[in-house]
Amino acid sequence: MFSLRNIALVIASLLTSFLLVTNQKISIHEDFIFEIKPGSSLHEVANELNERDLILSSFIFKLNAKIHNIDQSIKAGEYLLSTSESVFTLQRKFIEGKFFYRKLQLLEGMTTRDILNLSKSEGIVDDIDNDLEKLKLKLDINGQTEGLFFPDTFYYHKGDLFSSLLKRAFEKQQTVYFDLWQLRQEDLPYSSLIEAITLASIIEKEGLEKEMIAGVFINRLRKNMKLQSDPTVIYALGSRFDGNITRSHLRIDNPYNTYRHKGLPPGPIGLVSLSSIKAALNPQQSDFLYFVSMNNGFHKFSKTLEEHNQAVLKYQINAR
Repeated sequence: MFSLRNIALVIASLLTSFLLVTNQKISIHEDFIFEIKPGSSLHEVANELNERDLILSSFIFKLNAKIHNIDQSIKAGEYLLSTSESVFTLQRKFIEGKFFYRKLQLLEGMTTRDILNLSKSEGIVDDIDNDLEKLKLKLDINGQTEGLFFPDTFYYHKGDLFSSLLKRAFEKQQTVYFDLWQLRQEDLPYSSLIEAITLASIIEKEGLEKEMIAGVFINRLRKNMKLQSDPTVIYALGSRFDGNITRSHLRIDNPYNTYRHKGLPPGPIGLVSLSSIKAALNPQQSDFLYFVSMNNGFHKFSKTLEEHNQAVLKYQINAR
């Protein structure tokens, strides 16, 4: 017969083994994504982990869950399993729903068409089908959609709707930019936030000295001069743009061509960064009316057409 001492030793041995197993790291060499399907039971999850040789014992896995009364609490979804994971930390992750987040990046300058092409990103449920009208209906947008989304990184779970991600980007832009609109300089030559976003979208494409560039465009608008911005021509050309702007491009009859039409174009030409909208709302005051690229990321600013032509000769024509 077993003595009480022997029984105690057996129990201690079992407990030690149990603790060793539950605290032992799972058997993986690199992080990877594990998915628990909706409706999966603890038994099914434990067996799958065991079949993949991720855990030493499905029995211990299930027993530990029973002991801690968490066998009914696992949540379906994707989880990132790390090389430092143990059975215990793995179970905590499953019951707390610490899901793996994927990310969708909306970049400054993107057009609505660029954004719609992101609908095929892994894990997203595409409920828009590359249909602009369906996008407007889902987000309750009347009119244009260009430039109305906040450029940022948006995190999501597998199975999230594409429209729900874009709704977050749309609402964030509305909130953030409306607050900035309240802090704008006085006497700007536009009367609505969408006009400010339109100018900001042009500034976004023009260069690094955003406040200076904004100041030039503001001065030109006040003097009823054409903006003459290359990015607006590129936008007007769309898929016809091959990387080079020609004189014939500057003459195309398109409302977005600011070489032919005075004032702002009909709407934004892409997504706008915080720095660009801030520049449009609080431009640097100056007497400059022209600027030309110096081919180093910066521009030469001029007050007169004569000065500007000299700068064009120096930095563009003679630099070829």
